[in-house]
Amino acid sequence: MNASQVGTKLRSDEDLPPGRRRLAHVLVALYGHLNEPTLERAAQHLEKCGYKKDPSEISRYLNGRRLPPAHFVRVLHEAAVEQAGTNAVGVTMDQLLSMHASAEPTLCRSCPKLRRRNRSLRGELKGLLDAKAGLETALADAEERLAHLPVPLPNGDRQVWAKEVTAARQVAKRAEELHVQGEHEGALALLRETSEVLTPIESAATLVLLHQREQSQLAETLIQIYGRDQPRKAVMRVALELHDCGMTDAAGAILRAAVG
Repeated sequence: MNASQVGTKLRSDEDLPPGRRRLAHVLVALYGHLNEPTLERAAQHLEKCGYKKDPSEISRYLNGRRLPPAHFVRVLHEAAVEQAGTNAVGVTMDQLLSMHASAEPTLCRSCPKLRRRNRSLRGELKGLLDAKAGLETALADAEERLAHLPVPLPNGDRQVWAKEVTAARQVAKRAEELHVQGEHEGALALLRETSEVLTPIESAATLVLLHQREQSQLAETLIQIYGRDQPRKAVMRVALELHDCGMTDAAGAILRAAVG
């Protein structure tokens, strides 16, 4: 029997805490084994088994709005077993009573909002991980693609910069988007993770682009992360590239970060 046809449809998962939700799902399954066409008939069935209650109250038990008493749980289980058999029911009385004891006695008004926020944060985390995967793909393709130089390089190797700047553009753009949206932790996490996979030239290009986008705070953060965490040789290469781009202050800052 489809329980939703007789007014026992569960509240949305975001409205029920986990213990209450688990119990409600099992109670709906037990109710289905009664094979009654309406809640009124089901209430009459349960009354004959020793539990008398208004159908609307039984509906609240089954959709999770209210925690039923243990007596209702016992009677419903016994009626389901009598009607369908132990194997069909698939849950013992002890297991059911344990679920009942674990179910939350009240519904928290703020919990649904917190659970929605939690799901939103998990989605944002997935987005960051996807961005990292996309960055790794871009790094693999960077050598085969050309792009316009972000700034004139009087002394640098223009061809190398043209090949390496693609990944840098993606990092700078994504970090800026997160920062503007107020996701400062996300922007920080992106810079920290990408600093581990970018080449020195790509890191220097990212810093140049962040300065061009007037994202000085993000640029300073990347300077501190890269200078502190990356090998001295890589830091020196970034500093040299920045110096060749005319960003002498940034070059000095990343060297100072490296020496603490």
